[in-house]
Amino acid sequence: MTGVASTWTDVRSVLHGPFRILAFGRFLDSIGSGLTLSLLVVYLAEVRGLPILTATLVLSWMAIIGLAAVPFVGTLTDRFGPRPVMLVAILLEAAGVCATAFVTTAGQAFAAATLVSLGAAGVWGPAATFTARLVPEAQRPTAFAVGFMLLNLGLGVGGLLGALIVDIDRPQTFQVLYFVDAATYLTFWLAIVALRGHGGPHGDAAERESGSWREALRDRRLLGLVAVSLSLTVFGYASMEAGLAIYITAVTGEPESLIGIVFFANTLTIVLAQIFVLGWIRGHSRVRMLGIAAALWGVAWLLLIPAPLIGKLPAALLLVAFGVVFALGESVWSPTVPSLLNAIAPDHLRGRYNSAQSLTWNVGSMIAPIIAGLLIGAGAGIAWVAIIAAGCVVSAVAAQRLRRGLTPAQDGREA
Repeated sequence: MTGVASTWTDVRSVLHGPFRILAFGRFLDSIGSGLTLSLLVVYLAEVRGLPILTATLVLSWMAIIGLAAVPFVGTLTDRFGPRPVMLVAILLEAAGVCATAFVTTAGQAFAAATLVSLGAAGVWGPAATFTARLVPEAQRPTAFAVGFMLLNLGLGVGGLLGALIVDIDRPQTFQVLYFVDAATYLTFWLAIVALRGHGGPHGDAAERESGSWREALRDRRLLGLVAVSLSLTVFGYASMEAGLAIYITAVTGEPESLIGIVFFANTLTIVLAQIFVLGWIRGHSRVRMLGIAAALWGVAWLLLIPAPLIGKLPAALLLVAFGVVFALGESVWSPTVPSLLNAIAPDHLRGRYNSAQSLTWNVGSMIAPIIAGLLIGAGAGIAWVAIIAAGCVVSAVAAQRLRRGLTPAQDGREA
């Protein structure tokens, strides 16, 4: 209990600083995102009538756009700071989400997805850099974990509300969700506006100009972490976003309302477990914790294999169990990876390091939908789950090689 009490003390300290404005702005925005996050493929395929493969390729297209944009975002973040980059990016993403409500053709879907992806590229990496600058280094794991917990709380609340509203036979219900999602981006934008005096250029002009991607990519620790993160994104988050919803409806035959319930169970577990997990991992190797997160995700995916072969109620329980176990892995992941990344990042390259990490989301979101679309679209949903689970296990083993080159402090084994 002493560890939990100490963790709560850290949480209160973090939330009494300027970080609270960033975190709660993101929380309000995430409620809107939760309304639509898991529904894009279902919306495009089952409401707008696009083929499943086309719908999943929209996600891959978003990843391609992000892949092209993120390196520029990293450079801009190091030169001008995360705040001005985010102010522009949030408005772009809001416009793209609003446009999604009016999509009726594949071309329109790809156009709206382009705006969303350009905006997202300017949010994820800069937000991590902003967090690292708003709190002392010793409190970064707590800040990243709290931010992740609030983000998922918002996503879960939004997902549950979306499940209550959405109706495949009434396209206007999806439009309402996208309109509300776009509006919540403005609350996040106002939060960034309120952080005037924070998140600007760091250091003097000569130092900012001296940094380069070439210097960042010479760091083998960064390359190793990015490689493992990419693998786990493909077989973790990206596969859940790309394939879980359509697996639930098209493979197991469960109603679309169960999608929101599964994601809510996932979020509720994160909210309840995050503080305890944060206290438990303190002082332990971050590399080892990364392996544990990957192993938990592998177990979660294995739970889905029998779901299409059993009755509706047992299958629904397995799907909810997936959400819970996957969330435990997320609770280990959330303070571990960004803390490790920012422990090895020099200040004048912090924007590039965080953008390199955010690239894993873009590339993973490009690969995972293709895998899901090809296998689930071909009627091989169970094979898809088995492949994803195996990928998580392989990633857990590969992650242990990251300890080479890390100091005990960088690995989290000493204060």
